[in-house]
Amino acid sequence: MPTTTREQIIHNMCMTFRHDYGLEISEDDRMYTLNSGMTRLERQGLYRSMSQIFDNDIAPYMQFNNDHNTNTLADR
Repeated sequence: MPTTTREQIIHNMCMTFRHDYGLEISEDDRMYTLNSGMTRLERQGLYRSMSQIFDNDIAPYMQFNNDHNTNTLADR
């Protein structure tokens, strides 16, 4: 069974919330495109928000394989 990491789960959460999460654009692009894509700062903000949701509301109810570092708030 393949192991899914914390980062992969959070990335998938970001992609589910914003289908254009994987499309990086610049601030200049925003003026000339159909608003598809996210700037680096927007992507960082969404990732941070999804990380908080994962760490506070999902990870405490998951059982992780001890061989992998989950890096959740519970481990800090």
